[in-house]
Amino acid sequence: MESNDPVPVIIYVRKSTDAGPDTEVNSLAVQQAAAESYIASQQHLGWTCTGVYSDNNKSGATLERQGLQEVIRLVKAGEIKVVVIHRLDRISRSLIQFFELLALFEEHGVALVSVMQNINTEGAVGRLMLTVFMSFAEFERELIRDRVTERMHAARKMGRFIGGRPVLGYRIKAGGGELEPDELEALRVREIFVLYLELRSVKAVLRELNRRGWRNKKWVTKEGKVSGGSEFSTSGLHHLLTNPIYIGKVTLKGETFEGCHDGIVDPAVFSRVQKMLAENSVQKGSRKRNSHDALLKGLLKCASCNTAFVHNYTKKKNRMYRYYTCSNKRLNGAHACPSPSIPAGEIENLVAEQLLSIGTDPELQELVYQQLAETMEEKRTALEQQRKTAKRQLGRIEKELASSREFGAPEPLIRHLEEKRKEAEDLLENAKNIVRWRKPSRKGIAAVLRDMQGLWPSFNTGEKCAFVKALVNQIDYDAVEGNITLHFNDEGFVQGEVV
Repeated sequence: MESNDPVPVIIYVRKSTDAGPDTEVNSLAVQQAAAESYIASQQHLGWTCTGVYSDNNKSGATLERQGLQEVIRLVKAGEIKVVVIHRLDRISRSLIQFFELLALFEEHGVALVSVMQNINTEGAVGRLMLTVFMSFAEFERELIRDRVTERMHAARKMGRFIGGRPVLGYRIKAGGGELEPDELEALRVREIFVLYLELRSVKAVLRELNRRGWRNKKWVTKEGKVSGGSEFSTSGLHHLLTNPIYIGKVTLKGETFEGCHDGIVDPAVFSRVQKMLAENSVQKGSRKRNSHDALLKGLLKCASCNTAFVHNYTKKKNRMYRYYTCSNKRLNGAHACPSPSIPAGEIENLVAEQLLSIGTDPELQELVYQQLAETMEEKRTALEQQRKTAKRQLGRIEKELASSREFGAPEPLIRHLEEKRKEAEDLLENAKNIVRWRKPSRKGIAAVLRDMQGLWPSFNTGEKCAFVKALVNQIDYDAVEGNITLHFNDEGFVQGEVV
């Protein structure tokens, strides 16, 4: 039946893959050509194409598509009578959303026509066939999703990288699927873990990283755009410190599997960080201001179970009673640790007496010297290795930068490599200076300890807390035997002098 009245028709096309819009198979151009041919065959009905609307690289599982939203606008405005598509799954892959669209079209007297499936919703048969086809389309989408999920889970259980944002310390190997260490970034990751062990607070580490100007992972995408490089956040830093990827493992739904990549953090260091994070979580307010001037807050460790003692207090008849309790015992019950709660004043006096006695005891001073010398040598060796790594990475980056310039690499990639080169240069210069730190002398240590003995009585409680934290890194207390072991902080005796 012919009609002299023009019928306004539009074409809608969609492509969901990340291939280019001109790819031959199922491309936008192929869909449009098929739709135009169909419209031409319906000229006797007065069909006239008034526009083509498209969405490239968009999923059919959502209606939030620019091209589709324009089609919906035209339908609501009553400007069209027919929407022609290549196949039903081009307009939607969700059965619920599809029926929403169909109801909208029917409400405004607009027919939906599928070229490849020869369906026209103007008739009852067409609407029935439409429902059948869309049910299969959604089933296919769900099946594909399940299969992809199964493959991803299988790959993760095998320890493979299954995509997502790269993390600081690693880069994705060419071809994907595996991670390899970025040695320059790995140095910084290891330093972040060490900083946490020294500062004992995520927020304190965050402040230090911001002071140094350190940033999150920055990388260049396949499209040549630079992504990442933002400042660290508290949650992001906590995630970094708890991510088992740094000890060569991967996780899936709470389970941990051995990864295919190499770890870049010593498992013993990682374990210490996890324990400290857990202890800080138990202590809750331990990272806040030391309002009760607890001399050993954050320093005292239980020798029986190697967890922190927590400072607590109670009030009775307007009198405060302070004490330290093993956090393991506090969290898991009396059976978890044999260490009893310790009156705060008693243990604080014992530690102060031991500290002050060192100032007049040459044998104790020698023990302190040996401990500090051993610690400094360990740091010097680690920093020397860091210097060598930075030097090696600087050479690699310079070669990559020269090659990128020679072959006309995208400008964002070149700028990214220039930033990496600057990071390597700064790290190398810093490592050179720190490696030349002067070890504390026996006389210097004795002088510091004698000065402490003379100044101690004049300090108020807050100054005593600060002084102890400057000199002591950790205090192990065996509550069963009554023994105290002090671990000194080399930074309290070294003034940053270079030879």
